Amino acid sequence: MDHAPVSELEKINKSETVYNTWESKENFCSENETQAPLRRQTLVCMGTFMMTLGAGATAGFSAILIPQLQNSSGGRKYSIEMISWLASISSFALVFGNLLSGYLMERFGRRKSQLILSIFFILGWVLIGLSREIIYIILAGRFITGLCQGWLGPLGPVFVGEISTPIHRGFFLAALSLAIATGVLLSHFFGTMLHWSTASILCGSFPLIGGIILYYAPESPAWLASKNRIEECIVSFQWYRGNSLEMRMELDKMIDEQTKKDKTKGKLESLQSNIKEPQFWKPLLIMILFFLTTQLSGVNVICAYTTDMMKELIGENNNKSTAYIAMLSIDVLRCVSLCFACVLLRKLGRRPLALFSGIFTSTSLITLAVYLYLVSTNHIRNLSPFISLGLIAFYIIVSNLGISPLPWNMVGEVFATETKGLGSGISVMMTSIAFFATIKTAPAMFHSIGHHGTYLFYGVSTLIGTTFLFFCLPETKGKTLLQIEEYFRGNKTEKVKDDFKKNPLLV
Repeated sequence: MDHAPVSELEKINKSETVYNTWESKENFCSENETQAPLRRQTLVCMGTFMMTLGAGATAGFSAILIPQLQNSSGGRKYSIEMISWLASISSFALVFGNLLSGYLMERFGRRKSQLILSIFFILGWVLIGLSREIIYIILAGRFITGLCQGWLGPLGPVFVGEISTPIHRGFFLAALSLAIATGVLLSHFFGTMLHWSTASILCGSFPLIGGIILYYAPESPAWLASKNRIEECIVSFQWYRGNSLEMRMELDKMIDEQTKKDKTKGKLESLQSNIKEPQFWKPLLIMILFFLTTQLSGVNVICAYTTDMMKELIGENNNKSTAYIAMLSIDVLRCVSLCFACVLLRKLGRRPLALFSGIFTSTSLITLAVYLYLVSTNHIRNLSPFISLGLIAFYIIVSNLGISPLPWNMVGEVFATETKGLGSGISVMMTSIAFFATIKTAPAMFHSIGHHGTYLFYGVSTLIGTTFLFFCLPETKGKTLLQIEEYFRGNKTEKVKDDFKKNPLLV
């Protein structure tokens, strides 16, 4: 673009080309400036939401797959090593999905990447469903679905963050965490009611529906701007965000930032230059440590081994159906907590919820560990399974109010457009490595140091991570993506300084 950004925008706006591509100017201006864009954002975000249901189902599927395989009529016995691989191979594949995600979202765009993803996601679920208990086919299907889960990890929040308005962005991003929890719940429900092969086919319907919705959606305007496709960017931005004065100013700023970039540099040279900038490495450090804190709080261990953990908490004397009922109750509680988190994020912001959640998550885990230890050493009598279940329920509530969903929210917000794919990919790749490590090591930890020792480890880890967040986590509520980028770059106006406060390590 050789023209000044404002004059280019005015040139396109003066012609009727932009409006005629999707509706007449008169109809556009007469539409409700708030509700119509919000409806479009909600519909398209629902496509990513459905894809994320498949990711949640992948995380929770082992909790119903493993018990059914162990109790199958074939009478096969699986070693602890094979059981751990059935649970963890999808999290092992996450890393490869993360590596693919950053490249594909920058090369093909956010929307098209999700369409390609949906095809592989469906394939993975179908493989599991048609495996006929051949363990290596199940492992292959679990690997593919895990790959897709890792692929979607950075891609979903980036796409949703780029198409939504600042006031609604926190809600939509929190809804993706709700989708993960809902996917876990649905996979557990399907597996409780049906054979695991039928449950797998039902789980494959989630990415199918998501792909159909996204097929008709426009591409992300931020990605189009980064590729210098300015006219398409304007059309997409107005479709998603409307044509109010505030939205025009944000669009102007987006195009202005793009035209200022040095077009003489090659892609590799630009990348080497960008990763040295503070707007890349500062949010990268924060997101890596935030994601590690989340994984070391044990939230995904509970998803993968819910049934076995419930048996330990309620006692061996209770029957199998009691453990499944407790598992589904925990899943429902997780979803309800995330619904509240969606509302609270809009009202309170990211930083207060992160600190509140981190403190009480660590407190609940440490308390549960102490209680189980005293019971196991006969210092106190196990008064009632409701005590341990109550503590784990409190843990589920407080962890899903902040420490669990927030890093997935913020990974779509904190990186600059030109490094969003790389930054979000590296961040989610690190959490995938931690995800795999926690899932793979959980059975050995339960066996060697007991449930109480494992919960104590998770509680102390969460407390250390929360201390880091207190010093480093900024507030992004109500900020445009460009304002957040300017903050990390160091160009802080007085207004931005007031909004991002109490973060001495980032100054």
